[in-house]
Amino acid sequence: MRLFVRTWFQRFYAAFLNPDLLAKARLEAFPRAFTRQRKLNFPGTVLTILDVGRESSSLKLHRMSDYFKKPGEKMEVTQQAFSKARNQISEYPLRTLFEQQIGDEYHGLMGRLPARSDDGWTYLAVDGTKIALPNLPELREKYFLIGANASSPTALGSCLYDISNNRLIDAAFSSEYDERSCAISHMKRYEELRPGDKKSMFIFDRGYPSIALIREFEKRGMTYLMRCRTKFNCEIDALPLGCDATVTIEGSAIRVIKFELGPGQVETLITNDTGHKTEDFKRLYFMRWGVECSYLLLKNRFQLENFTGKTENTLKQDFWATILASTMLMVLEEDVDEQI
Repeated sequence: MRLFVRTWFQRFYAAFLNPDLLAKARLEAFPRAFTRQRKLNFPGTVLTILDVGRESSSLKLHRMSDYFKKPGEKMEVTQQAFSKARNQISEYPLRTLFEQQIGDEYHGLMGRLPARSDDGWTYLAVDGTKIALPNLPELREKYFLIGANASSPTALGSCLYDISNNRLIDAAFSSEYDERSCAISHMKRYEELRPGDKKSMFIFDRGYPSIALIREFEKRGMTYLMRCRTKFNCEIDALPLGCDATVTIEGSAIRVIKFELGPGQVETLITNDTGHKTEDFKRLYFMRWGVECSYLLLKNRFQLENFTGKTENTLKQDFWATILASTMLMVLEEDVDEQI
């Protein structure tokens, strides 16, 4: 195992066993959760939540029992006991472990800094996905609704994916369908991970362009590349195929690149970058396919929508467990790739 991967998991283990993690994870109604010696302790509860995938809860609990039991001891944890245990803590430990591991990696505490592309830039993809929730009255009241008669409660999952480093580096689980607000949240997080960085480009699909979001990038001195839908702006629509031109919209200078994607299909990209060549942008935009692949991983391999609970608390636990588990897999796959 490479030094980076070994360090990554050593720091994860240390953070996982830090007593502060439990202290901050306890819900207000359960101030003494996990203070008594029981079969199902705090580490066992979190690891069982983190054991995401297609298998049944009973099989996961059996695996956890085998791991934690003492030699010769018979230890079986029921689904009821697990549900009681997990309902005493929030999603905090799973979310914090993910955020702390990514923060340590991007601040160089894992023995190296994250990779950049050959041109010295970091390319980042932002995307959101609708997550189907259990159809329960309390969730219909809190989350946005889709489907027939707007009856299906749905959450917005949003991710920031570092294409250059093959890593999900930020995520959000929102009750409102507001991708742009999530995008701004991702920008703020990236500023924490790489303060003052001027060679990173955020790549968006066509649902994101807005003057407000463009101004947010200008205010922060950050770079964007967005696929632009028709009718976003009539001046942009009027530009010819093959153009690389700059227009000014409400005081913002926007570079517009148009190219033919297929027969009769025109692709329009907008950016505030002035350094890349015209021919670079088609390639750069299609780099965002990495975040699409990440969602396929989350939804198919890790069964993101196959929730193991029905309360808002357990839904959030499952979401952050899936994000953390996929990150751990990416780190391990990187180690395997380097050895091949």
